[in-house]
Amino acid sequence: MATPILSVLLPNFNNAPFLRECLDSLYNQTFQDFIIFFVDDCSTDNSVEIAASYPQEKMVIIRKDRNSGIVDTMNAGLDQIVSKYFIRMDGDDINKLDRFEKLVEFMEANPKIDVCTSNIETFGTEREIIYYEKDALQNKANLIFSHTIGHPSSIFRTSTLKDHGIKYLNDFWRLEDFQLFYRMKDIAQFSALDQILYLYRRGAYNINDEIHAKKIIEYKKIYSMIFNDLKLDFQDEDLEIHLELAGIKKLTKDINKFKNHVNKLIES
Repeated sequence: MATPILSVLLPNFNNAPFLRECLDSLYNQTFQDFIIFFVDDCSTDNSVEIAASYPQEKMVIIRKDRNSGIVDTMNAGLDQIVSKYFIRMDGDDINKLDRFEKLVEFMEANPKIDVCTSNIETFGTEREIIYYEKDALQNKANLIFSHTIGHPSSIFRTSTLKDHGIKYLNDFWRLEDFQLFYRMKDIAQFSALDQILYLYRRGAYNINDEIHAKKIIEYKKIYSMIFNDLKLDFQDEDLEIHLELAGIKKLTKDINKFKNHVNKLIES
């Protein structure tokens, strides 16, 4: 059988309550030249059995022998992918049915683009639309603060990662997407379609006060790395100012501190 043009990287851990919605939105795509790499991180529910009930000519089920987290799970799937493109997907989310068609069409028409995302609509405990940046240079500039690329809603040119030996790293908890895009900044061009093609489920399990506090610690670690790359002298207050400018913490500082910080960034 010929290799499909597209692979779906689908890590899974105990997504049984939502998995049928997710898989239905995959199998019913208007674009059908794809294969799913369903990588299970030792689930304790019946999600593997649910996945196995779908037509297996479009799915490879990989069962890990130990629970080791999403980064290792995604890499286990990425190792198997040889298609021209791959798409990210989380097992509790939903695709619009023309998602694959629109993203593959864009990538085929834009061979200089390595990653293309789409807008995301959240549902569940919170409903909003998240818009992403189309301009490639602006996407790279924004990496000083965060990324304006929707990781779960993106399509990747597989060769961009494989040719440079790039995989996901587990250095920054829940910021593996930020770190991935930051590491790709010198070799990749990032863009976006101004369309909602991905529905992201929000719940207490993926955002709460405890998680937010832990992520602030991780953001400080990744900002320290970025400041070192910029050869910028910094103290903890600089990290706090940066968190506020990035919108991760509420604005509390005097405006002159923001101005001074921005001037230091520009000089660097």
